[in-house]
Amino acid sequence: MSATMKALRVMSPRQVNVGQVERPQYGADEVLIKVRHVGVCATDLEIYQGEMVYYQTGQASYPIIPGHEWSGEVVATGSEVKGLAVGDRVVGETTISCGRCQQCMHGQYNLCPHRVENGVMGKDGACAEYMVYPAHALHKFSAGISYEEAALIEPAAVAYRGVDKLKVTPADTVAVLGAGPIGLLAAQIAQSFGAKKVVLIDMRKNRLEMGLSLGCDAVIDLSTEDLVERANEMTNGAMFDAIIEATGHTKAVENITQMTAPGSRVVLLGLCGGRKACLDVDHIVTHDVEMYGSLASPGVWADVIQLMESGKLRTKDLITHRFALSEIESAFKIMEDKDPSIVKMILEL
Repeated sequence: MSATMKALRVMSPRQVNVGQVERPQYGADEVLIKVRHVGVCATDLEIYQGEMVYYQTGQASYPIIPGHEWSGEVVATGSEVKGLAVGDRVVGETTISCGRCQQCMHGQYNLCPHRVENGVMGKDGACAEYMVYPAHALHKFSAGISYEEAALIEPAAVAYRGVDKLKVTPADTVAVLGAGPIGLLAAQIAQSFGAKKVVLIDMRKNRLEMGLSLGCDAVIDLSTEDLVERANEMTNGAMFDAIIEATGHTKAVENITQMTAPGSRVVLLGLCGGRKACLDVDHIVTHDVEMYGSLASPGVWADVIQLMESGKLRTKDLITHRFALSEIESAFKIMEDKDPSIVKMILEL
């Protein structure tokens, strides 16, 4: 095996380099992975633009190999690795924690103050031919899931954790704000939890149509319909029992209180990029609304993989664009131009 590999590095804001770098060496408790596919999301774009919050606060720095949504194959294992073998198909958790601090000991390893985040902060990611990973952060998946589909397990895990926080039940009418990849995945997951009705809300017709094809019960098209009026009609005035906010837009967050049933639960999955939202606190208190933030995807990966293997969670349908590693700047340009045809981009290595 060559001592070098092809990799994509973001050297500084809007400066990328695709070329040969030294292939990483793996330790006793680590695995060497041949990367197959990488998902591209808004976080990758923000890293490229220099707008990602960790880079503004100094928690992360350039250069970095991005790529935190990925799938790959084990090609070598360290001497202390158990449960993984050459040829295994794997995905890995973005958050890699210390395993020893108070947060880790309580199962909140997504909040570990010593954590690194693969392809985001403190660790080079998957936009390379090979990647080294700690064995404890990897999950195997079967041949019933393609490498392409598996590259979306990470965003699916983010969505799953949000739905799980709301404890969605068959008694719930659920609203999903935002028909991006996270919203489309969350809508499917809410259905798998047995929600009485799942309503997808957005203003992009192609994404709303995709939501219906993936099994959403109804949609609200904000380009032509009034949110509150349609929500009232769909729920017979009761409004929504559970709301998943997956846009990261302050206006969408501020509109949540117009949609809540008494005692409803809300989970926020989208980051607002430093912008502040104004919330009607009196409404939240007087309606006994429960609000949650959800960071990353601790403790849910096995459940997500099982859901995909059962066929109840479809990821391939979301993939609309495929690029080679060398075409990453073209991919970012399409994202910046807000091409309406985009749902999910994949890099093929």
